[in-house]
Amino acid sequence: MANLKETSFWEEGIYQWETSDPVLGGENGIDNVPTRQLANRTKWLKDNKLDKSATATNAELAKRARTADRLTDARKVGGVAFDGSADIDLPGVNKPGNQNTSGNAATASKLLKPCKIGGVAFDGSTDIDLPGVNKPGKQHTSGNAGSAFKLYNPRKINGVPFDGTQDINATPAGAVMYFAMDAAPVGWLKANGAAVSRTLYANLFAAIGTRFGAGDGKTTFNLPDLRGYFLRVWDDGKNIDSGRGFGSEQGDAIRNISGFCSGGNVFFDKFTGAFFDTGTRLSVNVSTGEKNNMTDDFAFDASRVVPTAHENRPRNIALLACIKI
Repeated sequence: MANLKETSFWEEGIYQWETSDPVLGGENGIDNVPTRQLANRTKWLKDNKLDKSATATNAELAKRARTADRLTDARKVGGVAFDGSADIDLPGVNKPGNQNTSGNAATASKLLKPCKIGGVAFDGSTDIDLPGVNKPGKQHTSGNAGSAFKLYNPRKINGVPFDGTQDINATPAGAVMYFAMDAAPVGWLKANGAAVSRTLYANLFAAIGTRFGAGDGKTTFNLPDLRGYFLRVWDDGKNIDSGRGFGSEQGDAIRNISGFCSGGNVFFDKFTGAFFDTGTRLSVNVSTGEKNNMTDDFAFDASRVVPTAHENRPRNIALLACIKI
C-alpha cells in the first residue's frame, strides 16, 4: 500500500460514489477520489493555521457586526455625516424637483430647466408626442419624410393607386412597347425570340408561358420575335381575321385583282397607266383579203404607276420592340 498524495487545496465539493462506478483503485482510481479531496481540504486547513480558537474569535466578530447599531467612527457619504444609526438623504438624490446636482442625471425625475422638442414642451416628467411622428395618417409635418410610412395624400401612377405602403407595377409583365433606341431599357428585354431563364424572369414566364416557344423545354422559354413585323390585334372572335391563334404569325398578301379581255379582230393603239403594249404582232386577213399586222395582246404592270417591292407595306418607321419582364 501507498499513502495518498495530499495537495493544499480547498476542494469545492466531495465526489459521491455512484452505483454505476467501477471498483478501481490506484492513484487516479475512482475509489480514491473522495478520500483524496478530503485530504486536500485537511492539508489546506492545516496550512492556513485555522484552529478552534481562531474560529471562535471570527464567529464572535461576525456576531458583533450583525448586532452593531452604529459605526465606532462616523463617516461622510456625499458630504453628509453617516454613522449607521439613521438613514440619510444625499443632496439632489431621490428628491423630486431637486435634481440639479452636477452629474446626477441618472436619478433625476425631470429637467431643472424644461425645453421644447419640435415645439412641444418637455421637462422629462412625462412622454410627449411630436406632431406627425409615430401617428399613422398624420405624416404631413414639414421635413418628416424620413419617418413617413405612407403618403398623406395617395396618388395614382399610370392609373394604379399608390400611397407608398407597398410596391406597385405600373406596367405589367408581358406588355410590349416600342423604343426610339437600339438597346432595351432597364426592366425590359428585346422582343427578338431569344430563349431566357424561367427562374430569372419568373414574372414574365408566368405571364406568357411557352406561347412563343418552350426554349430548352426545362429551364428556358422564348420571347416573342417581333423583328420586322407589323402588329395586328388578335381577332378574338371578331371574325375579321378568323382562324388565327393568339400570337401566331401571318405572311403578307393582297386582295386578288382579276380581269378579262376578249374580242375578234381587235386593234389596240393606245395604252395608259399600268397597261402597255407587249410588242407582239399577229398577221391576219382583213375583209379585203389582204394581210395586215395587228396588235393582239397587252400587259399590266403596277410598278409603272406606283412603288413596288417584294412585300405589301404602308409608309413606316423602324423602332425597337421590347417586352416588360
